[in-house]
Amino acid sequence: MSNELLNDIFLFNLFDYMPPIYSYFLCCLGAIFAGTVVGKEREKAQKAAGLRTFAMVALGSCVFTLTARLVMNQHIFIDGARIPAQIVSGVGFLGAGAVFRSGRIISGLTTAAGIWATAAVGLVFGLGFFTFGLSITFMIYVLLWVHSFMDKRNLHASVWTDYFIHVDSLDGKGTIIIGEIVRDWGHKIDVISSQSEAQNVEVWKIKLSSLHKPHQRFLSELAIQSYVIKLEKAALDNSVKN
Repeated sequence: MSNELLNDIFLFNLFDYMPPIYSYFLCCLGAIFAGTVVGKEREKAQKAAGLRTFAMVALGSCVFTLTARLVMNQHIFIDGARIPAQIVSGVGFLGAGAVFRSGRIISGLTTAAGIWATAAVGLVFGLGFFTFGLSITFMIYVLLWVHSFMDKRNLHASVWTDYFIHVDSLDGKGTIIIGEIVRDWGHKIDVISSQSEAQNVEVWKIKLSSLHKPHQRFLSELAIQSYVIKLEKAALDNSVKN
């Protein structure tokens, strides 16, 4: 297959082969399909923005682009790139609403990026490049699905280990500060002992997987805290911090 034929297939433009009444309608359907595919994956991952949000973002970008094409054909203004250019900044504000922060955990960045990318797909459909738009939709879906699949697979295959946190409780601040850090990361504290050998030390137990990246970051943050006297695995001779 020659490169010219591949280019013709990949950059197939509906406006070159169909009347506007059909091409505009198919462009909107393509944008809705793209948003639905990506949004369905986000819904399965239990994210805040789901199928309807992504479909509306893609459709809106497509309609704005089609509107720019219409006003250019009506000779209302010459610069037809103004309307699509505003999509980029407008979707940026929408994506910011999908980002959440709870304590030290920031979530929603991937969803926000997905909204931004889906808007770009809607713009491509609005320009009439149907095959190009479908290809980008497939790429976005694969990127999101593969990452979610591998993350869940690694987490399920991980070996969960008990970690013991020895916290300085002399002035009472240590238990409060370290307790807030542990809860901000979404972990539950199991108090083993309020004191260790008559010293002002509390021993807490939590269950983690050292292969999970968020757990690694959590352990690293604990290890640098001055109130954490010792952080060790269930095997007492395998210390992370002494």
